[in-house]
Amino acid sequence: MLKCLPVLLVFVLCGFTQEAEPEPPPPVTDTTDGTIKRYKDGESLAADFVTLHTDPKAGQYWETGSDSDGITSSTRWQITKIKGDIALVERRMTVKAELFKSDYVLAYRVNLKAEAGKPNVTRAWVGKLDEAPTKIKVRESKAVPAKAEGDEKGEAFDGLELAGGVWHGKLYSREFEDMTVSLWIAEGGWFDAIVQTKAGDFRELLKQYGGDGDPMMFWPDEESWAAED
Repeated sequence: MLKCLPVLLVFVLCGFTQEAEPEPPPPVTDTTDGTIKRYKDGESLAADFVTLHTDPKAGQYWETGSDSDGITSSTRWQITKIKGDIALVERRMTVKAELFKSDYVLAYRVNLKAEAGKPNVTRAWVGKLDEAPTKIKVRESKAVPAKAEGDEKGEAFDGLELAGGVWHGKLYSREFEDMTVSLWIAEGGWFDAIVQTKAGDFRELLKQYGGDGDPMMFWPDEESWAAED
C-alpha cells in the first residue's frame, strides 16, 4: 500500500497543476436581418426628409464614426445617382461590439426641388451591401423639424483637422440635465456638414469623405429607383 503512495501523489499533483481550458468567447449576435425585417414588415419606417448640401453631385460620400465604451460605429451618407431633379441617396450604418454587430443600408429617392420646410423623400429601400434592395414604407409626411442647435448664432471654430481636411465653421451647443451636446458644423461640408459631435463621453468624428463613391446596394437600372410610383 505504501508503495502506491508516490504514484497517487503524482496524479494528485498533476490534477492541481494542470492549466484549465480557456473559455470560448461569447457568441456575437448579428442584428442586421432583424433590423431589415422590421423595415420590410412596416414596423420601422424610413425618414421622410434627408438633409442635403447645396449643389449635390453623384459619388459624394461623407462618413462619420465613433469608438466609445467598447462599441465601434460608423454612418456613411452617399449621393449614389442623380437624374434630373431627383437623387438616389444611400446611408450605410454599421455597429460592432463584443456581443453584437449590425450592418445594413437604407436608400432614399430625394426630390431636389422640394419646397423648403416640406419632406423631400418620395421612396425608400433597405438592404445589405452589394445586394438588391427592397422597397419599404416612408413615414407619413410632415413639416421638416427645426434644427437642434441651441444657439443659432453658434461659436466660430477654425483649423479643425479631420479626415485629411482642415475645417472651419460654427460650433453649436445645448445643455441638458446630465450632459452637454456639441455639434461642429463645417462650411463647405456635405449632407448635415457635421464634422464632430460630443455628448458626454461620446465622440463622433468625420472619418472620410470624397467624390468617387460606388453604389452600396445593387441597382440594376435607373427605372428601379427613378421612376415615379
